[in-house]
Amino acid sequence: MFTKRYFYLLPILALLLYSFDKDEWAEPNDPEIPVGTSVLPTNIQNTEGDPAKGWDFLRYGNFIGGGIPLSIYSSFKRNLSDENLLQREGPSAQLPPGFNAYTNEAGVQIASGLTCFACHSGKVKGQYIPGLGNNTLDFTKNSSALFNLVAMGIRNKYGKKSEEWKAFEPFMRGGKATAPYIVMPFRGINPAFALEQASVAHRQAANLSWNNGETTFDIPQTAIGSDVPPLWLAKKKYALYYNGMGRGDFTKLLMQVSVVAVEDTSTARQMNGNFKDVMAWLQNLEAPKFPGAIDAPLAAKGRRVYAQNCQACHGRYGEEPSYPNLLVELKKVGTDSAYANYFMENIAFSNWYNQSWYAQSSPRSEAKPSRGYVAPPLDGVWATAPYLHNGSVPDLETLLDSKLRPKFWKRSFDDQDYDLNKLGWKYSMENKANDKETYNTTLQGYGNGGHTYGDLLDVEERKALLEYLKRL
Repeated sequence: MFTKRYFYLLPILALLLYSFDKDEWAEPNDPEIPVGTSVLPTNIQNTEGDPAKGWDFLRYGNFIGGGIPLSIYSSFKRNLSDENLLQREGPSAQLPPGFNAYTNEAGVQIASGLTCFACHSGKVKGQYIPGLGNNTLDFTKNSSALFNLVAMGIRNKYGKKSEEWKAFEPFMRGGKATAPYIVMPFRGINPAFALEQASVAHRQAANLSWNNGETTFDIPQTAIGSDVPPLWLAKKKYALYYNGMGRGDFTKLLMQVSVVAVEDTSTARQMNGNFKDVMAWLQNLEAPKFPGAIDAPLAAKGRRVYAQNCQACHGRYGEEPSYPNLLVELKKVGTDSAYANYFMENIAFSNWYNQSWYAQSSPRSEAKPSRGYVAPPLDGVWATAPYLHNGSVPDLETLLDSKLRPKFWKRSFDDQDYDLNKLGWKYSMENKANDKETYNTTLQGYGNGGHTYGDLLDVEERKALLEYLKRL
């Protein structure tokens, strides 16, 4: 029992008890905002929709505005799949995740794509993960000839005055208009913004109607692709896209693929009504759990490394999670600047967007490019290789030690070839870019430099950090 003469020991005892009783995963308070970064404006989204309806809309809905008659699409057997990865019923069950089957108002069954899950779902070690960025797609060829082939099949079977042709025509029109501008230098990178830019250049901003044969601005001949971010990060963000240019209402931003074939603002408005449910689904979407064993003591050490070196930009995990929503200046992060600079130097797209229905009608959104990149949350980071905004680094081990980064590297694009120790794709180092499946970091926009913060760690610290990142 304490007597009065031992009261002076109580504060010391309390500190000792606090230290020993504290969870081994405890972190220090969030560090101050790092130099060279700025906090994005607070932008809370409306998530009061129905997540089940959002899930169904993504799997079955028409948010493209047109497509290929299902009878024509299904006649090419390689277009079909018996995996039913999205657990769908009816005609959609036989389609890959990138296409939805629906019946339009004229009663024509349509295969519509590419849908959200074409780019935002994929496999790792046999596990299909809705929301994962798809880094296996191949945009290295101009697809105009494919649209011509499908058009010939529809004309021969149904004729140009048929409802089938009417359903296909806007999809073909938008696809052929964009096809020359979305060709990428190698497989695995995504031309989403190039597609959108080429599409909107053919549309009136106010009502989204198509300009036949004319463009509202000159389309840049060379666009820069990017890696595809996972959808489960959206609920933490104040801005979308790598450069943080997607501001305001996310429902408008998420539906922009519809600019390929949407008729006008009346149909766009109908589509947008469903995206409040999509936002609710995104709110419930969680990152996948690491499928292997995790060394708990090593991960505990890695957590401390993370807290000291990564947390300030990428956010705090644990019982009191937080995410700072930081935009990092190009000179600070040092990664390839071409993507961010592209949108600052080609402002016609942003100008169009900010004058369009997307920005001028409620709920409003905005395109606001910057010379910087958003430091993303790291939920599920173990599954999201390749890394950096341009997908130039094949695994996390290599990201954390920049001297290991290959100039030319090649992978099999087989989802089983994923290294659960290095956290990324197994690859071979090449002497040069011999084919379209070799990543070439010497090309503008695809450099693998920058983000060298891991170089400051020693070998054991990097090993511990990798183990901790498996838990996120």
